[in-house]
Amino acid sequence: MRAFRCLRLKVEAKATGHILLPPYLGSTLRGAFGMALLRSACALRRQKCPTCLLRARCIYSYTFETSPMNGSEADRRYGTAPHPFVLNLETGREGVQEAGSTFHFGMTLVGRAIDFLPYFVFAFQRMGELGIGKGRGTFEVVRVWSLGSRDDPQEILYENEVLRMPGEVPGLDHALALSGSLSSRKVRLRFVTPLRLVYEGELCTDPPRFHVLARNLLRRLNNLVAFHCEGNEGLCVGPLLDRAETVRLTDRSTAWYDWERYSKRQDKRMKMGGFVGDMTFEGDLEQFLPLLVLGSWVNLGKGTSFGLGRYSLAPLEGHALAD
Repeated sequence: MRAFRCLRLKVEAKATGHILLPPYLGSTLRGAFGMALLRSACALRRQKCPTCLLRARCIYSYTFETSPMNGSEADRRYGTAPHPFVLNLETGREGVQEAGSTFHFGMTLVGRAIDFLPYFVFAFQRMGELGIGKGRGTFEVVRVWSLGSRDDPQEILYENEVLRMPGEVPGLDHALALSGSLSSRKVRLRFVTPLRLVYEGELCTDPPRFHVLARNLLRRLNNLVAFHCEGNEGLCVGPLLDRAETVRLTDRSTAWYDWERYSKRQDKRMKMGGFVGDMTFEGDLEQFLPLLVLGSWVNLGKGTSFGLGRYSLAPLEGHALAD
């Protein structure tokens, strides 16, 4: 986990036309971002990604058609790699944007993807030119911020056509520092976008027990480090999973959030609902806290590139997060 690093972005945009956005922006923004990045980065427009000669050096292919290429143990186990980005969204926040109004969306870049920041900012600009939502409403990018470990804006990376690469980016040390302000016996996770966890081949339709959540979290973090952070896939998970079995789900206030998207590749609508709301866990949590902080930056479960599985570590009564 020492190799883990991520850049968390907040994009401020101003509508230049009438924009009609759905209650959840995951499919809208991911589709628009993918199209904009493809048009910005693709040199061989008539060539399909799987057979393209430039695939190994293509930013679009790396971002959206991510495939293992290094021959590592992780490569042999997985046919595809996790995407090196997630969308940072919330449910039910957006709607009609009139010309001149401002709105925001977020994105987290993991590992090597941080080096491609200029391409992503250019793709954000192309998104605005191509338009989003019903009627393809247009916008312009006003500025792009980097966020610190506590969601606070750290520095302006893009403004007035000037782009800067970030300074320090959050990693394990930041997660360790932040976890020090949390209770080691009780933690509350607040899922702001649908959580879709698969356990033993089945989608969890009830709020998951902690060991199920921990298994998914450990696998996701291991894979992100192995594929995108040039780290060793060496986190020893056995003792952690044994300890996770002793942590109890003691309180929950959750609801199922129905969401579906249209898959052009499969030519059908796909249901991608999941849990939103609070889950409180109690037990020996000390070793899990830094990992839970990392997970809050890169989301959890299925559909993270659509912004699913985003959660925050909610303050508990008498034990607020440090400023």
